[in-house]
Amino acid sequence: MHSSRILLTALTAVLFCTLPAAAQLPTGQPGWNPLNQHMPPGLNADMLVKAGVIDPAWLQPIRVELPSKGTVQLFSGQPQPVFESASPAQFSVSVGHFYRLRVADMPEFPEVELYPSIEILDRLHPPAGQEEQFPVPFVLDEADLKAAANGLLITRVIYLERPQTASGDDPLRRDEPLTVPSGDNLVAAAALHGRPMAILRIGGRTPSADSAPPMFFGSGGRTAAATIQPAADRTVSRQASR
Repeated sequence: MHSSRILLTALTAVLFCTLPAAAQLPTGQPGWNPLNQHMPPGLNADMLVKAGVIDPAWLQPIRVELPSKGTVQLFSGQPQPVFESASPAQFSVSVGHFYRLRVADMPEFPEVELYPSIEILDRLHPPAGQEEQFPVPFVLDEADLKAAANGLLITRVIYLERPQTASGDDPLRRDEPLTVPSGDNLVAAAALHGRPMAILRIGGRTPSADSAPPMFFGSGGRTAAATIQPAADRTVSRQASR
């Protein structure tokens, strides 16, 4: 049986599940929350925008980190990347949209390229003028990438942990899991522990130049290049407003 795990962290936490890439799970189960990881990428964020819960004009800095070296490309609604950078890569994206990444050139996985999707559900509230000092981190670790390369779909819900329950350990890098059934609504489960910020899906479909629809490459949200260079060993600061 597949299982999900909650990783408790200081500022940003992750709840994730691992499933076969082709698996389809029902959403009409008891206690179903309209926001859930089983919907197509982008639909959760779009629902929040239409409900007036989030502001799509806000550009949220994000940071994409691979196990060691590698190339990160960002797509926004078109098959041509809007940004390309070595890992760790940092750029800003619109809240309420989803984007496609391409990760490749990883020494741990030679000749492997993967196309994770990121769906931005909310924003951080850092001190004015320090927005790029507090990116939402997307850490693609070696275990996740290996599972995706072997045909599994890994779904992570990244959330901002409540200050009352936040731990002092290194965000996203400690492993103290709580087991959750794989069929659970991960967005709703994350909301019990904090504020869901984003959904990261790793694995599944690899596009071809002729058959991939434009929506595969994202919902066309705005993007902006980072004005600072992220340090290779940087961790998420805990000073951002909760």
